Amino acid sequence: MQYVILAKHSPEHCPTSNAQVRALMKEGAQRIPDLARKLGLNIITIRVFGPDHIVMAIVESASIEAVRDFMFESRLIQWNTSRIHATYSMEEALAKSEALPVMF
Repeated sequence: MQYVILAKHSPEHCPTSNAQVRALMKEGAQRIPDLARKLGLNIITIRVFGPDHIVMAIVESASIEAVRDFMFESRLIQWNTSRIHATYSMEEALAKSEALPVMF
């Protein structure tokens, strides 16, 4: 299953302005590939929405628990408010919608 992680932080907690968070992010970024392997995650992409103070990751995992563990062990949870969204492919979503009776 694919998950989208949205992690938002304030300007005060942004690595561009906060020395502690910058050091934490530099260290954490180097550990992410090994951590993902350890937890059985496949990282599809990690993107930063620059001035919006948002980090987005798309990952594949057999369980949401592994994705939650990733957020803790990567320490992203310490400087971000995070949401984890389970997703469907477009084909899966269309198939599910076809199973519902239409309303209008």
